[in-house]
Amino acid sequence: MIRLFQAPPGWGLPNVSPACMKLETWLRMAGVQYDIAPPDFSRAPKGKIPYVDIDGVLMGDSTLVVEHLAVTRGLDMDRGLRPAERAVSLAFRRMMKEHLYWVLMYDRWIDPSNFAIFEPLFLRLYFPELPLEEQRAVVASVREQIKAQCHAQGMSRHAPAEVHRLGIADLQALSDFLEDKPFLMGEVPTTADAAVYAHVANVLGGLLVSPVKEYGRGLPNLLAYCERMRARFFPDLPENAAV
Repeated sequence: MIRLFQAPPGWGLPNVSPACMKLETWLRMAGVQYDIAPPDFSRAPKGKIPYVDIDGVLMGDSTLVVEHLAVTRGLDMDRGLRPAERAVSLAFRRMMKEHLYWVLMYDRWIDPSNFAIFEPLFLRLYFPELPLEEQRAVVASVREQIKAQCHAQGMSRHAPAEVHRLGIADLQALSDFLEDKPFLMGEVPTTADAAVYAHVANVLGGLLVSPVKEYGRGLPNLLAYCERMRARFFPDLPENAAV
């Protein structure tokens, strides 16, 4: 049994952390048994979530956990893909993790009106036990860290309209590639679907207001894709809850 350390679900999503949602989706896709425990950031190997306990060994980073389990347990979800398809899969996964993710972080943490919406959810999911004053101090610290990360990555150096144009281009590329396929790489879900679903559902779901979200919700195949993934791997969540 694997123990998965992450915050609880929110906003109708399996997780408001794309990395946590990606890993949990992959575990369900691969049929790996796991249970969930609240995180202790002081024990997290990478200082962030998700992290897992595999046979008494703590491991962090969702991508590295997936790669470790794929090798050690023979769970290659991409075994049917040709080398060129594996390359495309990797490129889309990197686009989610290294680009669309930062568009989402910009909207959640830097846009003032959206931060006012996201902050109460973040505190309820991550630090419900802290007194109000400590909650305020923690969230202010986290926000400053994310602002610094977003600036270093480059996303927050852009004007809001430029950030949103970049995010819209990501969603359009996904929609164009998906076409009418049930899953990103064809008839069978693969590793890329765990990453794409986690990030796209987080962009399209929740309560934030964003041109990226509005545009994505106007792409019928992406909406249907998210619902298809939810129905297959998270039937315990309400239909259309996230999008």
